[in-house]
This record gives sequence, structure tokens and C-alpha cells, in this order.
Amino acid sequence: MNFARTLAAFAVAVCISSASTASACGLLGCGSDCCEAAPVCCEAPAPVCCEPAPVCCPPAPVKVSWCVKNPLTCCPIEVSACVPACCENVIPELVCCKKGFLGRKVMTFSFPCCDTCVDVVFTPLGRVIVRD
Repeated sequence: MNFARTLAAFAVAVCISSASTASACGLLGCGSDCCEAAPVCCEAPAPVCCEPAPVCCPPAPVKVSWCVKNPLTCCPIEVSACVPACCENVIPELVCCKKGFLGRKVMTFSFPCCDTCVDVVFTPLGRVIVRD
């Protein structure tokens, strides 16, 4: 019985106290004058719908082949590279020829119409590597 009186006194003290919270008042059932109404949460703004911008995909790269004179053997060889579609019928220009690593020769070709460069590497063992 002593415990019940203590609990009732505590409930009254919580309801009268100005420091009472909504959760304590709700648990003890003190009434509406004890607890303030919970603020309404702000709703998220509706998403702004915009007309989708047209998606223009660039054309796929095309494979271009041309003849190159091997600087190690002086024999012509055909090389191929993938370049943008706007350079499909363009023959590339030789920009430079330089020495590479381990005796390799590197020839750089330029496609001026689409600002693309391709390196053709000749190894001393006869292998041709195209870096596009």
C-alpha cells in the first residue's frame, strides 16, 4: 500500500511539474492540460518534374586501317585502330617518330578532323602494337 501511495504522489508531481515531458505525461495518463501537442512534422516538398533532356549518344567508334612503313625493316604493313566515327574516311598524318623503351620505335599518327592520336609501336622482334 505504501508503494501505491508513493507511485500516485509521483504521478501527480510529474503532471504538476513544468519540466514534465510529453512521454512522461502520456505514460502516466495525466490528461491534455499536462502535455503539449506534438508539432506536426514538415512534409517533404513534392519533387519538381522537368521534361527530360534528349539524350544524344555519340556514334560508335569505327575501325580504320592504313599502311605504315615499318621503321625497323622498311617494309609496309597495314595497321588498324578504332577512332571516332567522324574520322571514318580520313587518312591519318604522321606526327612524330621516336625511340621507345627496349629498342622500340613509336610512330604517332594524328586524325586532325577529330583531334585523335594513335601510337603505333614496333618492337625489335617484329611485333606491332597499336595504342588507340
